[in-house]
Amino acid sequence: MKAKNNKLHIFLLAGLAFFGASCTKFDDKVYSAYTEDTFPKTPEQFVAVTGPVYTSARGYFGDYFDLQTAGSDEVVIPTRGGDWFDGGKWRDMHFHTWSPSHEVVRNAWNWGFNAIGTCNRVLSVLEKSAESEQKNQTLAEIKTMRAWYYYLMMDAYGNIPLVTSFDTGTELPSTTARAEVFAFVVSELEENLALLSEDKSLTTYGRPTKWFAHALLAKAYLNAQVYTGNAQWNKVVENANAVISSGKYSLENDFLAQFKPDNGADSPEPIFSIPFDASRAKGNALFNKVLHYAHRQTFDLNGNPWNGWSAQPAYFNLFEDQDNRKKQWLYGQQYNSTGQPLIYNGMNIVINPNGYNLLPGSDFDIGGVDDGGRLAGARCVKYQPDKNHVGNDAGNDVVVMRLAEVLLMKAEAILRGATNGTTANALEAANEVRKRAFPVNPEKHFTAASLTLDAINKERALEFTFEVTRRTDMIRFGKWEDAMLFKAANPAETYKRIFPIPATALANNSNLTPNPGYN
Repeated sequence: MKAKNNKLHIFLLAGLAFFGASCTKFDDKVYSAYTEDTFPKTPEQFVAVTGPVYTSARGYFGDYFDLQTAGSDEVVIPTRGGDWFDGGKWRDMHFHTWSPSHEVVRNAWNWGFNAIGTCNRVLSVLEKSAESEQKNQTLAEIKTMRAWYYYLMMDAYGNIPLVTSFDTGTELPSTTARAEVFAFVVSELEENLALLSEDKSLTTYGRPTKWFAHALLAKAYLNAQVYTGNAQWNKVVENANAVISSGKYSLENDFLAQFKPDNGADSPEPIFSIPFDASRAKGNALFNKVLHYAHRQTFDLNGNPWNGWSAQPAYFNLFEDQDNRKKQWLYGQQYNSTGQPLIYNGMNIVINPNGYNLLPGSDFDIGGVDDGGRLAGARCVKYQPDKNHVGNDAGNDVVVMRLAEVLLMKAEAILRGATNGTTANALEAANEVRKRAFPVNPEKHFTAASLTLDAINKERALEFTFEVTRRTDMIRFGKWEDAMLFKAANPAETYKRIFPIPATALANNSNLTPNPGYN
């Protein structure tokens, strides 16, 4: 556990003590114990009551991460002999052949709507407490969290049920159009801005602030044309400028420092993060997904990683050798923690970024019987493996939104036509990010001629690997149907820009309407 985050973790865990072991479902008997005398009054009580809303957020880096990432061009999870077949679910994600019954589609849906239900239930308790400034701020924070959860669900599934109250009745919600959900998200964020804290400190770390709301608004408006058919570029710049001009944030000098196992409130760049702890706030297992078994010796881990997720060659090859961000990748000769060449099962471990050789007759199995196929693909260690992990869980906090994204959103919106910014403004914003990546290579910095939308798309790929942005970016830039490793282009399948409503949800609620194309 990170010492600087002890207080926050204790508060979040206290929420579980109030509401039972589950972070998405509650025990009605616990709620029935609340009376006018026992509703939250102190800051500590408010944090404890709202804890389940924040513990639910950990699923963002689990089921939701899988949904948004596994079908994008940044990663492939091939079958490696007997490893990672998993019923073909990763193959389906890669080839965009998921269905309403797909496990990843179902799990992400269940996570998101359980989290939304948690928000509604906590709000129903808070609204009955005595009036106070603390109450108003806490309500605003939970509504902002609910808006974030709804944004994630709307981005992934499009037309979804919109429920804003906790109701134990039997009436089931119907499907709400994506544009209406978008309107709800932005109105909730805008209406609660003034009540959110402007502070950036340990006290607000892991909770939504005014600046997170502005950043999320910028992101929603950046994709408004996709969600509603109407572009709102000026709104992107307006909200991005609010974050930038606050003076609360600056780029981390060392790009990778903000993702280390001891990351936290001290970093100047993250605007909103999800706290994890290897023993008491579990759920960050990314290191296991990406590392080769032998990397146990590299990072002094206490178990073998799972050797699965790796970069597609075309994506890895976007990174130039001079780019500081290339340090997030493991490739070539690997070494143990003492600097000696890494040996595993008698084989010298050399990661081949381009070594995806399909077995005869297969479209997704790259083998692994002789360990050759298991060495294919560069491995992303942006989130540095935590040698103090406990089982499958690491302690790195997960960054959801940071200043670099705000800067690149501003630049993109101006290039796309925002009238409240100039080309010079876009160039300045984009080069803040670019100069960190190429600090001693000014010839690599953007110029007015080189800063194009294609350049922004590439820069976002370089900057935000494994930060749950790529699918949304590919859709906004018209790349989602393009060909990629193993997968042919599918230009006619634009309906797959949103995922299907799961079959289980449709079976349980006849008022829901399947998304177009999945009937």
